[in-house]
Amino acid sequence: MHWYEIKLGGKGYTNSGLSQVCRPDRVSDIAKYLEQVGKNGVIARGSGSSYADQTVNADGAVMMSGRLDCIRSFDEKTGELICEPGVTLKTITEIFAPRGFMLSVVSGSGQHTLGAAIAANMVGQNAHKRMSLAKYVNWIDVVLADGEIVRASHTENEELFKAVVGGQGLIGFIALISVTLLKRPEENVLVERRRINNLNDLMEALKSARKNADFCSVWLDTSAPADSVGRSILTTASFTKEPCGEPLFSLPKIKWHLPHFALYLASLPVFKNLRYRLSGSISKKVEPYESFLYLSDKVKVLSQKGVYQLRISFSEAEGPQAIRRILTELSQTRISACRAFLVLTKEDTLSYLGSALRGYTISLDFIRRRGLEDFLKHLIMVAGEHNGCVSLQNDALLEPRHLFVMYKNLEKFIKVRETYDPQRKFDSDFGRRLFLKEKKNEQ
Repeated sequence: MHWYEIKLGGKGYTNSGLSQVCRPDRVSDIAKYLEQVGKNGVIARGSGSSYADQTVNADGAVMMSGRLDCIRSFDEKTGELICEPGVTLKTITEIFAPRGFMLSVVSGSGQHTLGAAIAANMVGQNAHKRMSLAKYVNWIDVVLADGEIVRASHTENEELFKAVVGGQGLIGFIALISVTLLKRPEENVLVERRRINNLNDLMEALKSARKNADFCSVWLDTSAPADSVGRSILTTASFTKEPCGEPLFSLPKIKWHLPHFALYLASLPVFKNLRYRLSGSISKKVEPYESFLYLSDKVKVLSQKGVYQLRISFSEAEGPQAIRRILTELSQTRISACRAFLVLTKEDTLSYLGSALRGYTISLDFIRRRGLEDFLKHLIMVAGEHNGCVSLQNDALLEPRHLFVMYKNLEKFIKVRETYDPQRKFDSDFGRRLFLKEKKNEQ
């Protein structure tokens, strides 16, 4: 049993802290490590892909799941995969895509571990068809604060299941997972990219995409002028029997490592306008399914100046008005996002701390700068005024008062936490930031 001290931070470099870190080699080691946890508790950590303080535990303990990456079994007939939480989405795709199977959720990155994806109740580019990952999780084995392993599912220990899924690791450690992989309809996808002039046109195009496309995402120009708010590039993809064209020559696959300056360029209005103009009015291309996945993994931006991400879900009724207001304010204040994307969602989330609503989810990344935090807190207030819900997955700025307004099932989550971990053995900087008020009230 070995612990060592290391400074850990979020992917966005906005939060960090010194922690005592352990790396269990087997599921049976988890309970032994839990016995050694001190007063600030412990939090599970996968690949460290969360932007902020979700897996940061300053002066506390962090349990890394990277070595718990065994695939226990796979049933070709039902698609049931049983594995440990440290298996990455990319690994699952590499092993099972050639056999005709796919994960239910297509995210931008394959570096996420499956356990972390469940703890964040991940949604992706096909959320308008498949919704969140939790819907396809058959059961999870959760190691509780006292070391007991409890199985939870949609029908067994349901309240525990709904609290752990999307619970950011604050209830227990996910030790084993059963998830259903889907049969992939075809080997290739037809990818179509369309340039959209404004928000009204975008909303009309999304109505069609919701019905017809298997995958859908939107790049947004957050610096577009008032008469072009909502200017964007809509990417849709659908499985197809059409063959891929053979390239005349192929370049080696390279993962680009770009400096912080690349993020700065991406936030400039001139760069956004150039990207929009160069996209062309419409383009179509047949690609192998595996090539279409995980585009964000092909480019890594090395930035230690800090990046905030604000991800907000809105209902179908509130979405167009709320998104227009946010994009208009970004344009008027000239606080341009370095990344801005929009996806559709099929239905309200089933987990207690899940943020997705049937409608739209907008994701905005900003380079850290003076005065930005106040502006982002203002956008959080705007989200509340439109009955939106800020995702906890990468949040850095939510306060308890926002949490109680936006999350209708929050009391149910708190009740489950009090039942299974009353001493707060599972905790983090994120947990203390959002639940400290509730903890003080108890005392």
